[in-house]
Amino acid sequence: MKIQFLGSAASEGIPNPFCRCDYCQKVRSHPGKDQRSRSSVLIDDVMLIDIAPEFSQQLLREGLDACGITDLLVTHTHPDHFNVGDLYARMEGYGLTIDNPLHIWGNDRAINGCMDVLPGYSDARFIFHRLIPFVSVESGEYRITPLLANHAKWETCFLYLIEKEGVSLLYGHDSGWYPELTWLWLEGKRLDGVIVECTYGQHGVIRSDNHMNLATVFAVQERLQTIGCLHPGSQMALSHLSHTGGLLHAELEAACAGKNLTVAWDGLVINLAEGGCHDRH
Repeated sequence: MKIQFLGSAASEGIPNPFCRCDYCQKVRSHPGKDQRSRSSVLIDDVMLIDIAPEFSQQLLREGLDACGITDLLVTHTHPDHFNVGDLYARMEGYGLTIDNPLHIWGNDRAINGCMDVLPGYSDARFIFHRLIPFVSVESGEYRITPLLANHAKWETCFLYLIEKEGVSLLYGHDSGWYPELTWLWLEGKRLDGVIVECTYGQHGVIRSDNHMNLATVFAVQERLQTIGCLHPGSQMALSHLSHTGGLLHAELEAACAGKNLTVAWDGLVINLAEGGCHDRH
């Protein structure tokens, strides 16, 4: 299973275009891995999790197009994750020579939100699936299970467990400390890859709602280990970073040293294999 980080920033992006804090000014002067677009990942070039405002530019940067994407998983409908206006380019008469539908998976708000911007869509281009927490579904080679996140107050937000040919990935953001129902469901599930968020950086508290900080990330890793999810080959990465977190990429790497935690950047690719063998670049 190949996981490609199209973006790794929280809602403002880094640098925040409306900010002149020291962090953002440093990134403008020396961008590198600290220059981040909004969070999204592409799995095996066919399964997209969330669609960011920079979606088209992310694909151009990576030398990709979207024609081969067969599935879009939506975690929630905040605008940095739910740029569904770009999907209009896939409508008949706009996107040409498309020979497969895009399956869109999410909660009822996500599905209705897509339909609002895709009037008159055809099943040849889009097929919608409303998900129920903890009920697994199949799409091609993949088994997808939506889990409850601890995020927006008035929306049921999802984490995702994605399984393919014995390899499993937990996509674990946006969320603060996971709801107990999610922890109970995860108990004993073997995870080859885990992606968590670290929006708050060095700030905030461990058992926070909405988002995580570094201390929360470490505590999540410890609990996953305690309940039997992690094994020696498990790969864990953090993403969804904010300039308000106060730690640049190198500082986050230093804080995570020795903890088997990769700090994601835009363009990072992680390859997972059964048993946890992996590589990254």
